[in-house]
Amino acid sequence: MASIGNDSGGRKRILFYAPCGARKTIRLGKTSKANALTMKMRVEQLLTAAVTGYMDRDLSLWVAALHPALREKFEKVGLLERDESEADEEAARMTLDAFLTDYMERHGPSKKPATRVVWGQVMALLREYMPKGIKLSEITVGHAKAFQASLKKRGLASTTIYKRIGFARQFFQDAVDFEQIPSNPFAKVKARQSSKKSNVHVPVETIDEVLKHCDGTWQTIVALARFGGLRTPSETLSLRWGDVDFESQRMRVPEPKVEHHEDRGVREVPIFAELRPYLEQAFEAATVDGKYPSPDSFVIDKQTYRDAAMRPGGWANANLRTQFVKILKRAKVDPWTRLFHSLRASRETDLLAQGFPKHVVCAWMGNTIVVADKHYNLVTDDDFQRAANGGENAARNPARSDPKAARNPAPQPARNEHAGNEKSPLKPGSNCVEHGDNGLELMEDNGLEPMTSCMPCRRSPN
Repeated sequence: MASIGNDSGGRKRILFYAPCGARKTIRLGKTSKANALTMKMRVEQLLTAAVTGYMDRDLSLWVAALHPALREKFEKVGLLERDESEADEEAARMTLDAFLTDYMERHGPSKKPATRVVWGQVMALLREYMPKGIKLSEITVGHAKAFQASLKKRGLASTTIYKRIGFARQFFQDAVDFEQIPSNPFAKVKARQSSKKSNVHVPVETIDEVLKHCDGTWQTIVALARFGGLRTPSETLSLRWGDVDFESQRMRVPEPKVEHHEDRGVREVPIFAELRPYLEQAFEAATVDGKYPSPDSFVIDKQTYRDAAMRPGGWANANLRTQFVKILKRAKVDPWTRLFHSLRASRETDLLAQGFPKHVVCAWMGNTIVVADKHYNLVTDDDFQRAANGGENAARNPARSDPKAARNPAPQPARNEHAGNEKSPLKPGSNCVEHGDNGLELMEDNGLEPMTSCMPCRRSPN
């Protein structure tokens, strides 16, 4: 059975379930109720014909007289079969512009906004550099190679050209799969990606100097990127206090970039020794009149940053880069390439230098070993120094080989400054753990009384 749905402006649609069980819709546009009832009846007759394999004379004549635009709607929902000879003629007539528009309409809705933006950029280049009005079936390998040459003449980086050619190859392969063209003209176009890594290693000493010129919010942003390895802005601005567990020394990091992949969307990351003081400082700043921040509140309490970062194309750097460059200028530090990407790559490089297995580091960073080797694992000045000193571990930067040796300019909260405040997570008797000079964990001498919920973990109650 079919039903009639009403849209705004007098527009109507026919709703029905196909024999396969899928729910289908035919949009009729602005039409009368009588016409909609007629279309509903015809849809039901076509559904019966699909099951029985028989179409009576009246229905056959109606189908033969259908307007091409309306027939196409019935073909798209599977109620009518497409005439193969007409399909071949249509494919021969289809222009590049029409094909690219159709590709975006078919595949775009299932992709992230950022992907659609990149696709749009490549499609715009294809429309610009391919002959005007060229048909899809007329595009040759020569046209594809000329397109690549045009990108080089435009002055694009080799890696950018590599990606643009890859997307163009993807588009035309879709046409091959649907037998609209016999072969992919971009299959023989080879573009090489630069072997030089675009990220650079940013030493801890440099970050220490930068942090001195940051306010509390920016100290947390920089620390999460450099010492936590979070993607910025997407992961940094998505982190909530409910994701931070000081007691277990772990964070659940949201992953907006890869959440559409199966079994992805959140990863577990240690609260690294270098990062913890900055999170503690942010937690203290978010605690007002002894009331802890809500688990749903964001660690970076700047909604304006989130509003600016969430573009139609997905997460963007928004004004974070602009503000960060101003901070670097105050610190008299020259900006490095890929400001936030390089901080994340530096964290991954340091963890590998500390001896953590590669698969463990990649799990913490949320990337694959292939991606890590290609973009993140960097050669540092310490590597050169260590090699010059005969490979001795002693020549390595202690901040990379021993997290506890990293310098942290962030002020440490006083252990007893809230003595007597029953709501303080730092009150005496909370069994907070401190580290002695020999590295052993020491308990405060306040006894071992039972701890109240959430006090030792310094997080807001769930």
